[in-house]
Amino acid sequence: MQQVTLGSAEAYTALVRRHLPAIEVYARRMLADSTVAEDVAQDVMVAMWERAASFNPEKARLTTWLHRIAHNRCIDIIRKDRPTTDAVSVDIALKLLPESQRTALALTYYQSLPNKEVSAIMGISTRAVESLLCRARAALRQQIEAQQCP
Repeated sequence: MQQVTLGSAEAYTALVRRHLPAIEVYARRMLADSTVAEDVAQDVMVAMWERAASFNPEKARLTTWLHRIAHNRCIDIIRKDRPTTDAVSVDIALKLLPESQRTALALTYYQSLPNKEVSAIMGISTRAVESLLCRARAALRQQIEAQQCP
């Protein structure tokens, strides 16, 4: 990131190659829309370039910082476009969860991040992450069971 701050296109390209796929997967899980997820991931990479100087490796790992940017962008989109249809798949069931539960699930299970890192991204305690995960799993289970029983 120091090289990116100095304007190194090579360093930036290397970081984009390393982090873009994970950010895109996270955004896709949060938004259940591949096209919008690609846009979010691209926005995050642009933000990495534009805000490189604000990155502080003593406060967070780069992956945490990038996921936090992606998280904020996804939440903005989610808040603008609340779902109004019944769940018919896991992706839609995920989209129906409250944003905090969806975020915790996506970061933990789809991004394979430890709870400590998830708590840093979300700005909450590790205990709160664990609670969100418990409630999210229960809500998903209930939604899926409701779909299977006519």
